[in-house]
Amino acid sequence: MGQKLHIAILSLHSCPCGRLGSRYTGGMNIYIRNTATELIKQGHRIDIFTCSHKNDHDCRLEFDGHHINLIHIEAEDFTTISQANLDAHVSELCRAVINYSVANSLHYDIIQSHYWLSGMVGEKLKHIWSVPHVTMFHTLGLIKNETSLGKIEPQYRIIKERSIISSCDLIVASTAIEKKSLMDKYDAEETKISVIPCGVNPALFRPLNKQTAREICGLSDQNILLFVGRADPVKGLDNLLKASSLLKRHKDLHLIIIGGDDSSMSEVRQTISTWEKCAIGGNIQLIGPVPHEQMYLYYNAADFCVIPSYYESFSLVALEAIACNTPILATDVGDIKAISHGCAHCRIIENNDPYLLSTCIDALFDVIQQQPHQPYSLPRQYTWGDISEKISNCYYTLLTSSAPLIHSAFTP
Repeated sequence: MGQKLHIAILSLHSCPCGRLGSRYTGGMNIYIRNTATELIKQGHRIDIFTCSHKNDHDCRLEFDGHHINLIHIEAEDFTTISQANLDAHVSELCRAVINYSVANSLHYDIIQSHYWLSGMVGEKLKHIWSVPHVTMFHTLGLIKNETSLGKIEPQYRIIKERSIISSCDLIVASTAIEKKSLMDKYDAEETKISVIPCGVNPALFRPLNKQTAREICGLSDQNILLFVGRADPVKGLDNLLKASSLLKRHKDLHLIIIGGDDSSMSEVRQTISTWEKCAIGGNIQLIGPVPHEQMYLYYNAADFCVIPSYYESFSLVALEAIACNTPILATDVGDIKAISHGCAHCRIIENNDPYLLSTCIDALFDVIQQQPHQPYSLPRQYTWGDISEKISNCYYTLLTSSAPLIHSAFTP
C-alpha cells in the first residue's frame, strides 16, 4: 500500500447521487460511488466535484462513518451547453473548483475526471495544479454516432475528446474494445490506456430464491423477461417490444421494464403503446426507476434479462444480472462476452433484429425450463475492491514515474 492520496474526482455533468435511469445517470454514477467508497477504505481522501441540482442538500456518500466530500457547484445546466457557450461553461466550473480548493487550503495529488465535460475541466486543472490527470470517458462521441440512433453527438464534443486524450496522463478504459476504439478512432497512445473493468458488489447482487423475489416485487408466476435501461434509442427497447409481438410459443410472457425518469416516462409509454396491442396485451409492466440497492430483487425475479443494445461502454446490467445467477440474452456489445463467459444459459447474439430476438427469447425460455441453471461465480476481477486497487496502482505509477508538470496560470 502506497501513500494516502488526496483525490479530486470530477463528475460535473451528473451527480453520483442522482436518481438512476435518466439520460445522464446510469452506470457512470454507480461506478463513481463504488470506486470512491473503495478508495476511502484504502485510506485515501476523496473530494467529488459535481453539478448542483434539485435536493442536492440531501446527497450523502458515506462508508463506515467516513464521509466522502461531495461539492455541488452552481453552474449552467449541462443540457443547455452549446458550442457557443462551452468554453465559458468550462471556465466557470474550473473557477469554482479552484475557489473551493483555495478557500479550504487544499492540495490534490491526482485529478480523476469522468465523461468529456469533466475531462475538459481536468485538462485545465492539470496544468494549474501541476498534478496528473486521469480520465475515463464512459462513452465516446464517435462511437455513439456510428449507431446513427438518437441524438447525434456534436463535432465539438469529438474535438474536445481528442484534446483530452492528447493532454491527459492516463485513460482508464473499461474494456479492450474501448481501448481499441480510442487507438483506432482517436489516435490515442497505447501506453496511455489502462484497461480496468467495471464492477459489482457481490454482497448486494447475489442469488435469491426466484419465488421469494417475485413475491417481494409483487410479480405474478409467469415467464418473466427483464429489461433495464435508460430511455435511449441505443438501448434497443423498441426492438425488444417488436420482438415480443413476434413470439410464437410463449404468450404468457410478462415483460418488466425498469428505467427512465419523470421527463422520459411519456416517451417510454409511447414506445410501449406502439407494440402493446399487437404484442403481449397487458403483460408489459413499466416499473420506472428503482433504487439501485433494490435491483437485485428484480434480477432474481426474472427468468432472464435481455440487453438488446446497439452500444454499451461496458454493461453493468449484464454484470449485475449474472451476479444474481440470472442468465442474459444480449447483443455482443461492451464487455458482455467476457462477463458471460462460463455462464451456461447466457446467450450472445450478433444483432438485435426483432425477428432474431423473438426466436432467441423463445429458445432460451425452452432451455431454462428444461435444464436446471448451474450456479455461476463471477471472477474476483469484477469486484469493486479489486478494481479500485488497480486504479490506486495507476495513481501511484503516475506519481512516481511522471516528469514534473509545467505550471501555467489559470485563464478564465
